[in-house]
Amino acid sequence: MDARQRNLLVLGVLGLVALAVGFYLLLLGPLLENLDQQAEAREERRARLQGLEEDVARLEEVRRNSPELQRQLLELNKRIPTQPEFDTLVVQIEDIAEAAEVTQTQVVRGDPAPPEGGGDFTVQPITMSFEGTYEELQDFLTRADALVRLITVNEVNYEISEEGTTAEPEIEQNLLVEIEAEVYYQPTGVPDGTAPVAPSAPETTTAAPEAE
Repeated sequence: MDARQRNLLVLGVLGLVALAVGFYLLLLGPLLENLDQQAEAREERRARLQGLEEDVARLEEVRRNSPELQRQLLELNKRIPTQPEFDTLVVQIEDIAEAAEVTQTQVVRGDPAPPEGGGDFTVQPITMSFEGTYEELQDFLTRADALVRLITVNEVNYEISEEGTTAEPEIEQNLLVEIEAEVYYQPTGVPDGTAPVAPSAPETTTAAPEAE
């Protein structure tokens, strides 16, 4: 092969390379880029579809649980009403006091205040006092915990009554009991955590003593 033929062969090879590069730059490159963009778009659509399916599943779960959620909301509204409802609370406490067979029940309302940690409800302190045995005290606390109205007992103090004991003094001694507790309500139409105006003096309700 002489020099002229070698030159022609080299030029031919260079021409083929140039054609291949031109084909890639002008046709194949944009085509591959377009395919990549389409693949990314498909992935995005697949991700959006998966997200929509998850949202639909969550909504369906909420729909299925809606009756239970409504029941829990109603129960919560009963346990934490929108008004103090102190008179109703006193009646409930007197009822459980009678059931626990304690006597001389008193309920004193303290000054309402916002919660220490902040929140959109109001804390209503109350002091409950009565006379009864230790077993009757435990019965009273159990019944108080089961009330529809939420009551938090913070402190229980008691001492032996000087007026005597029960029929079996060596077993059951009569106690003077004082319980510091609090109830809650969630007022409407006031800023979050704002307590209503406190009464000028604490209110006291005394249950009538049991007939002997």
